[in-house]
Amino acid sequence: MTAPELSPTEISRTRLLPEVDSYPHGHVKTVALSLLDNTVVAYALTGAVWYFDKSISTSDQDPFSPTALAQSLQKTINSYAPWAGQLHWMPYDLSKGLRHGRVAITYGSPADPGVELIVAHSPLALSSLLPTRDQRLSGGMWDAELFPSTQLLCPTQLALHNTKECVGLPSVSVQLTTFACGGLGIAIRITHAIADATALFQFIKDWNAVHRSMLAGHPLPHLSPIFEPRMIDNAAAGDLNSGKPDPELLQVYSSLPQRRYDWWVSAEGCPSFMLPQAQIPPELQGADLGPPVGVPAPWHEWDLSLPVGHHLLYFTPKEVEGIWREASSELPPGARVSRLDALLAFVWRLLVRARRLERDQELVNLITTIGLRPRISPPLPNTFIGSCLTNASTSLTGEEVASSSTAALSRAAAAIRATSASFNPETVGALLHHHAYEVNPQRTWRAFLGRRHVIVTSWLGNDPYGIDFGGGASPRFVDPMLPNIDGCVLVIEAAPFASNNGEEWRWYNKEVCVSLHVLKEVLANLRKDPELRKYA
Repeated sequence: MTAPELSPTEISRTRLLPEVDSYPHGHVKTVALSLLDNTVVAYALTGAVWYFDKSISTSDQDPFSPTALAQSLQKTINSYAPWAGQLHWMPYDLSKGLRHGRVAITYGSPADPGVELIVAHSPLALSSLLPTRDQRLSGGMWDAELFPSTQLLCPTQLALHNTKECVGLPSVSVQLTTFACGGLGIAIRITHAIADATALFQFIKDWNAVHRSMLAGHPLPHLSPIFEPRMIDNAAAGDLNSGKPDPELLQVYSSLPQRRYDWWVSAEGCPSFMLPQAQIPPELQGADLGPPVGVPAPWHEWDLSLPVGHHLLYFTPKEVEGIWREASSELPPGARVSRLDALLAFVWRLLVRARRLERDQELVNLITTIGLRPRISPPLPNTFIGSCLTNASTSLTGEEVASSSTAALSRAAAAIRATSASFNPETVGALLHHHAYEVNPQRTWRAFLGRRHVIVTSWLGNDPYGIDFGGGASPRFVDPMLPNIDGCVLVIEAAPFASNNGEEWRWYNKEVCVSLHVLKEVLANLRKDPELRKYA
């Protein structure tokens, strides 16, 4: 029997621009992106896919009609005009204060790249590709490689996808995939320099609200995304227009708990596909590059030839509560850790053990993504659009992390809490000051992958399963688009939050999902660890 074709058929590919009356066309505007946006230009795309079963709505209108979705997307883009613009590098001219490696968006022209809209169709039923949520949760762990996520996406290239090409390329791509069963996939891919996960969720929630209003014939909601990159730059400490940075602020920056790997001293051993990033840009040949900004990347710790798997590990509210209570039980007086701190410490323990580093005396590193909106002064709301983040590192020996003792779990959770607490308005101000004076913002990699590193991102608090686009049910599956490389971990809700009694929302009141991209051998070891379901 011939295997079914998994790749959907592309029906159309168009570009959407804001409608003429939504902002003044002809008033072209160039906006420099923020000091933080510049640091993530080379990062993987920000994106996710929402998969819905056939609508159970009793409305005469089909809420999953690509035509209706395109119309509501158009209305939403009216409030996200910069995302339809052209992302590009700013000119480099140090004599005019224009430093290297800075990006901007130019928008307001009918010639803008627009937001890409792809409409596709799959002849398959979602049920043939993807188990239900209950089925995935039933075993506590699900092999996500069984779901052909990448094959269901039509190829696209976004601006600066290789840090070079940008002219005419969009920064945002949306794909609507209809399935034979009446189901729907909504994929959103965004260049990381203009949106982190918080911005992605703000956009999908705004689009969802607009779409539901249009279906009901109600007035459109007022959308208020904030695209003001200078609001981040204004939070930088010190003088940003001096000839050189403030040494005291640089000392504060240096004290932050971050791994810092200098791309420009990391060419030796670098995988060929990453080698361009390890080369000094031609424009800077002969320039004063200053001292190294970090140590060489430890390529010997990351074996790209080994097969990587992808599993979703689910924890119940009871398990999260048990992990947190144990992690809290041997803390110093007055100290506290959050449930997320405790969960991360426990997952880190499992991974270090599964990597067979439980007796190792060298450091292992938990790289956490730190959202900075609430950590700058004044704090920024979630409606602020951009990539407002940095990476931090908690480092302990493999033996310390892997120990089964309660004291070890408490120590790891407390260390994670201390790392997060290091980022406050004062230290973030110094961080931004450093970024302003960097020779090139992409030169420093504050993360790494492979045997001694885990990069963790939390999407908790965004209620990804609370999106329904009028279909009457929560998504069958929300698929974050993480690269399948050794050491990528994401924490995300596994169920929608719903309350009819005014209950305050808490992510740990429902199942939580930990998405693990690690070596297949490590996953096999983890599944056999007796600690895995210790709190069930």
